[in-house]
Amino acid sequence: MLGAALRAPDMAHPYDNHTDVMKFFLPLFLIVAAVVPRLDAQVSPPASPDAGAIPPGAVTLSGTIVADETNRPISFSTVRLQPVGRDRFTDQAGKFAYYAVAPGKYQLHVRQVGYLPEDTTIIVTPNTPIVLSLRMTRIATALDEVKVSAPPRLCIVPDEFLAVADSELTLVLGEAKKNAEREQLLRRTYPFEYKFAQAHDTYDLTTKQHTLQYDTVTFRSDDTWRYRRGKVVSNDRSKLFGDIRLMRLPTLSDLADRSFLTNHCFKYAGVVTQDGVRAHRIDFSPDSTLIAPDVEGSIFMDSATYKIRRADFRLTRGGTVKPPILGMTVTTSYREILPNVALFDVIRSAQPLGIIVPGGNPTESQETQRLLSFRFLIVSPPGIIGHKWIVVGSATADSLAGKDSLNPPKKPPKTSDVSK
Repeated sequence: MLGAALRAPDMAHPYDNHTDVMKFFLPLFLIVAAVVPRLDAQVSPPASPDAGAIPPGAVTLSGTIVADETNRPISFSTVRLQPVGRDRFTDQAGKFAYYAVAPGKYQLHVRQVGYLPEDTTIIVTPNTPIVLSLRMTRIATALDEVKVSAPPRLCIVPDEFLAVADSELTLVLGEAKKNAEREQLLRRTYPFEYKFAQAHDTYDLTTKQHTLQYDTVTFRSDDTWRYRRGKVVSNDRSKLFGDIRLMRLPTLSDLADRSFLTNHCFKYAGVVTQDGVRAHRIDFSPDSTLIAPDVEGSIFMDSATYKIRRADFRLTRGGTVKPPILGMTVTTSYREILPNVALFDVIRSAQPLGIIVPGGNPTESQETQRLLSFRFLIVSPPGIIGHKWIVVGSATADSLAGKDSLNPPKKPPKTSDVSK
């Protein structure tokens, strides 16, 4: 989710866009952190038998995920055991564990960006621990040769099962959804906070003067806002600006949300060169019957690995609200903070023609938000030290993101860049 707070028209200055990634304020964050239950930790054992939490005959179910072509472990794959339903990442060695699993029949679902899904049926018998070794196969990159110029592709709305009648779109949209689900898992299971550097430039078209504002803000990851059809612009109140209109532009996570998917159509636009890298492009547009403001845009994923690289969002039908919001665009680039787990790196928003307040001058505004650092608050992903700030671009951050099953392991940094 991305929010833009717009100043109310009765203020002394023209409307400004204030791009804001989280609506809540820090005091609330601390309260939330105190009451969020500790979710099933990756390597933490269950309660002791004396506590009565372990079912009779329960066992430990563990395993390792490796790449079929390299035999290297696939770190930070997502694992779900149904009907238990507890999602988690594998650790850097591709290992996972579920403790105190009661006897019965289960389905194990393993997912990784750029790999075919792995689904396995498991029968747990009393007092017999299970150790699995699962191999995953990479998705072929033959789509690089797909010709999309003729005939023109249709923009397709996913059905109730989130399926589309286009084989290439099915594959690429599925990988986009995996990227989104991984970000969701990171946000919800391993809550974190992060610091943004913000630079806001308002340009007065009459006086030809720029007004520049800089600040650093801290947000939390586990926001509860979800996309709702026709509700991306709403009234709200800010401690900083007073009465505002809050514009929440959906972002990558919403590609895993059923409501967002079924209210937009999608089209595979082929492989393009994006920032010097070959990338799969998916274009999307809101339901044509929707007259309220919504979003359209494009998603770009690396053509070889299917990792998310960039997302472009544009506000649609901004002229249907009063005063109108015209030309609002947001471009987000992503970086890996864990292997195959991407987080927004730089967010740039622009409004070519700002709202003109009576007596005011027309303006243009641009804002850039850059990720500075992050830290996990309650439960950390496997192998990550929690409660310490990790500086983006530091040796520590790069080493965390560099453990990929397809690349040789990097040498450990000579000095630690994790700040307390």
